[in-house]
Amino acid sequence: MPDDQEPEEPATEETPGAEQPKGIMVSLAVILIAILILLIIFMNLSGPGTMAATTITENPWSLRSFTSQDGTITPVLNGTVITADFRTDGQLTGSGGCNQYSGRYMIQETRIVVSRVTTTGISCWDTNATLQEEQYYASLEDASELRVHDRVLTLYSPDGKPLLVYGPANSGD
Repeated sequence: MPDDQEPEEPATEETPGAEQPKGIMVSLAVILIAILILLIIFMNLSGPGTMAATTITENPWSLRSFTSQDGTITPVLNGTVITADFRTDGQLTGSGGCNQYSGRYMIQETRIVVSRVTTTGISCWDTNATLQEEQYYASLEDASELRVHDRVLTLYSPDGKPLLVYGPANSGD
């Protein structure tokens, strides 16, 4: 008879199961937060420009090659040493092969601006060394981009062509 039906029991057995999805969500949230923390720690969130600006000040640089006026990549003349020391205070100093030079530089992201370079007035021993030094100073002032990769610093022209390629000074590179 219809009055003999047993009343339905409340679903108390499902209550423990209701806790399980909540536990999974908490675990998932903890894992996502841990991943986010790892990303913040291990990724350079300040960008490659800050990294390049820091890297170029870590050691003085020695010029390996430069792009000559006719567009060919030319190694530094034997017997000449051209250096650049980018200091953290924005001062740039070094040797152009015959003369000492100084100037100021600024970096923003991967862009670089080098102010007018001033030099000492020593004459080079030959015309080729003089021409190389003049080309070096002009290239420094023309540089607009920089990249540091595998301990090589490259300064680029506004049209993206390499101007100056350096290695760390005093390292035998």
